[in-house]
Amino acid sequence: MNRLALALCFVSLTAQAQPPQDAGTSDAPAAVTAPPPSPDAASSTASATDTPPEDTAGSEDSDYPTCPEGFNEEAGDLADSTVLGAMQVEVAGQGLTPTSLELRGLQRLTDPQVRKLVGAPPADASRALTGSEVQPLLHRLARTGLFARVEPRVRVSEQGPAVLEVTLEENPTLTAVEFTGLQDLRPDDLWDALLELPSRFPDDDDTQEQVATLRIHKRHGTLRVVSPCPAPRPPRPWLARREDGTFRPGIMLGGLDAALERILKTLREDEGYLLATVSATLSPEGRLVVTVDEGRLEAVEVRGVDEAIAARVREALSLEPGDVFLRSDARRAVERMESRLPFLRAEDRDDSREERTTVRIVEEREADGTRRYSTREEAARKSRRHERVEFEVGWHRLFHDGDDAHSEGLTLEGKRLIVHVRPRPPDLDVDLLPVHTQVTGFAPGLSANLRIWDSKDRVHTTLDGAFFIPLRLGGQQLPGDPEGTSSQRRVNLLGGAKVQLPALGIEELGAQVHDFIDTLDRWRLGDFDSYFYSFLINRPDRDYFRRQGFMAFATWRWQRSWLAGVEVRGDTVSSLQSFTPPLSLFRSDDPPFPNAPVNEGRFRSAVVRLEYSGAAERGTRVGSLFRTPETSLFERHEGWKREPTLRGFVTLEVGEGPGADGADARFWKLVGDVAMDLPVNWHTGLSLRLRAATGHDLPLQKQEALGGWSALRGFGFKEFRGGDSSVLASAEYRWHGLGIFADLGSVHAASAWSNAQLGLGGSFHFGDDVRFEAAWRIDDKARLTPEARLLFNRTF
Repeated sequence: MNRLALALCFVSLTAQAQPPQDAGTSDAPAAVTAPPPSPDAASSTASATDTPPEDTAGSEDSDYPTCPEGFNEEAGDLADSTVLGAMQVEVAGQGLTPTSLELRGLQRLTDPQVRKLVGAPPADASRALTGSEVQPLLHRLARTGLFARVEPRVRVSEQGPAVLEVTLEENPTLTAVEFTGLQDLRPDDLWDALLELPSRFPDDDDTQEQVATLRIHKRHGTLRVVSPCPAPRPPRPWLARREDGTFRPGIMLGGLDAALERILKTLREDEGYLLATVSATLSPEGRLVVTVDEGRLEAVEVRGVDEAIAARVREALSLEPGDVFLRSDARRAVERMESRLPFLRAEDRDDSREERTTVRIVEEREADGTRRYSTREEAARKSRRHERVEFEVGWHRLFHDGDDAHSEGLTLEGKRLIVHVRPRPPDLDVDLLPVHTQVTGFAPGLSANLRIWDSKDRVHTTLDGAFFIPLRLGGQQLPGDPEGTSSQRRVNLLGGAKVQLPALGIEELGAQVHDFIDTLDRWRLGDFDSYFYSFLINRPDRDYFRRQGFMAFATWRWQRSWLAGVEVRGDTVSSLQSFTPPLSLFRSDDPPFPNAPVNEGRFRSAVVRLEYSGAAERGTRVGSLFRTPETSLFERHEGWKREPTLRGFVTLEVGEGPGADGADARFWKLVGDVAMDLPVNWHTGLSLRLRAATGHDLPLQKQEALGGWSALRGFGFKEFRGGDSSVLASAEYRWHGLGIFADLGSVHAASAWSNAQLGLGGSFHFGDDVRFEAAWRIDDKARLTPEARLLFNRTF
C-alpha cells in the first residue's frame, strides 16, 4: 500500500509539472459585436437594429492555437485517437492526403475567425496540413455549435495538391425575439431554455487541466500525461444571448431547432404543461417569433366503468374540454376523484407505460428565406433490443416525475385525456394495539378493518374487530385478590359491522358488541401517548373501567362537512384497580398510578350528535370501534391548510343507571367542543379551542374534571374533578417549529365554580403532530420546573 501511495503522489507531481497547452480558443477582439441595450428589457419582445458587423481584424492570422496530436477530443473521446486513422484519398492507385483547407459558405463569420477558433492554420500559411490533422479539424468545426451543416469534400487537380474544401452552413443569426401565446407563463420562464449557453467561457488565465494515465503491470509501469483539447467555445459576443435582462443579437448556438426542443422540454417536463406545443417563424432579417400553445384538452374519456359511473368520475375530476392541462391538475384530479368516489381507484395499466411518442421540431423553408418550425409527435418505433432511447417521452414518466403516485391511470391520446379506473377491491387494514395501562400492564393486541366496496355505489360494508390481551409480566397483581387479578387479565374483545348507503346519505348504519377496558379520557391524551408514558414513567394520565354490552348507531351525512348521528348504548360497567407493582421502565418503585372508581351496574343511554369539519373530504372515514360522546367521529385533519378551518361537535347523552346511592337514576350530559386553525402562512398560525360541558346527576365516570395534557396543561391530572360542568379555553400560536400556548379553565362543583386556572407554556414542533411541550401552572403552587412531555398525537 505504501508503494502504491508513493506512485500516486509521483503521478500528481508529474501532472502538475507539465506545461499548459492552449485550449484552442481565443479571446481576441470578437468578430460579432452587440448593439446598445434595448430600453425595454422586461418586454416579451427583444430586438436589435443592427446585425453583427463583419470582422476587419487582420492580425488574427498569427499565433493560432493547436491541440496535441491525437488528443483533439474531450476526455470521453480520447479513445478515438487510437481507432480513427488519418484521412487519405486514393486516385488511380496513388494515395493523396489533403494538404490545405478551404472554408466556404461563411456569411456572418470570417475565414480567419473560424480558423483561429478551431486551431486551423491560416489560409496563406506555408506549412501544409498533415493527414493526422484533418480529422480533428473537422471534429472541432462540427462541435463549435456555430454551424448547422459541415460538409467536407476533397478537390483534386491533375497537377496540384489535394485540397480539403469544407462547406459550412451557419446557424441562424437572431436580431430580435418575441414570445406569443403565453397565458399563465411569462417570457422570462423560457428565455434560459431558448438561449442556453455554456456555464462559463475559457479565459487566458484558466489553468489547463491535464489527464494522467498510470498503467501498472507486475513490476513495470507506464505514465502518460496529456492535455485534452476541449470543444472550441465561440466568444460570447458572437452568440445570441441575454445580458442583464436585455437581448443581444448573435448566432444561435447549437441551432434553432435544438433551442425549440429545449423550450418544449421545459414546458412539458419542468413546468408540467403536458400538451404544450411550440412553433416559430424566423424571418430573413433574423426576427424570431416563438408561439407557445400551452395545450388544451379536447376531451376526457373514462374507461373501465359503465357510463353512469363514468359521468360521476368526469364530474369528480373537474377537467373540462378546453382547459389548459397541467401535471399538477392531473394529480389533484385523481386525488379528488378517489376522495369523492372512494369505491373506485385509478388503474395503473402496464401497457400505458409502453405508450411512447417521439417529439421533435420540424423545419420548413420558404422561397423568400423564411423558416417555419413546428412540433410533430410520432409513435415511436419499438426497439428490438429493448433499449431506452433518451428522446422518447412516455406519458407515464411525464405524469410520475417523482415519488408521487396520485396520477396513476391517466394517459393521453393526442389531446384526449384517458382515465383508467376500476372498482376498488376490498380494503383490509390491520394495526398493532400496544396497550399499556395501570390496570392491565402490557396488553398487546390487533385491530382490523375490512371494507367491502360496491362497484355500483349502492351499499358499502365494513367489518371491524379488535382484541388485546394483558400479559403476566413483572409479577403484577391485585394484592390479596387473586380472583380480581384474573378477571382484569381476561381477553378484551370488540367486534362490529356497519353499512354505508350513499344514495340515502347514510354514512353509518350498524352495531357492535364489546367486552373491554375503556376510558372516557381520549379527548385529553392520544392513545399512543398514554400507552407510551404508562410504560416509560408510570403516568398514563387516564382512568379506566370495564364495559360489557352493545351499541347500535346511525350517522347521516347530508353534506361533505356536516353529519348528524344517534347511538343507543347498553353496558354493564365495573371498576378496575391498578396493578402492583407498576410495570414501567422508570419509577417502577413508585406507587401505581391511581385509577378512579366508577358507578357500577347496568347503564342504558342514547346519544345524539351534530358535527362539522371544514377540512373533511367526501371520502373521509367516519367513526371507529372506540367511539365516545367526548370525541368527534371525523378523523382529525393532518397538517396546515392555507385557509382557516373550523371543526366542532355537540353531543347530548340521556341515560339511566346506578346513582351514588346504588339506585337507578336518570342523567344527562351535554358536551360541546369547537376548534379553529387560523394560518398566517405556511406552518405559521393560530389555533383556538373552546370546550364546555354540563350535566345533571352524572355517574362518577362521566363527571367533569380538568388538569393535565390538553385539559389545562401545567396542572396535575384531573386536579379539579367531581364537577357537573366545566369550561376550557386554549390558544396556541405556532411559528414554524416554535410555539407558545395558554390554557384557561374552571370546573363547577358543589354549586360553585372554581377559580379560573391558567397554564402557560411553549412547544417545539417536529412535524404536524410530534412536538415537545413544557407547561407551567400560574397560581400559588407555581414552580420553576415545568411539566414537560414529548407528544406524538394531537387531540385538538
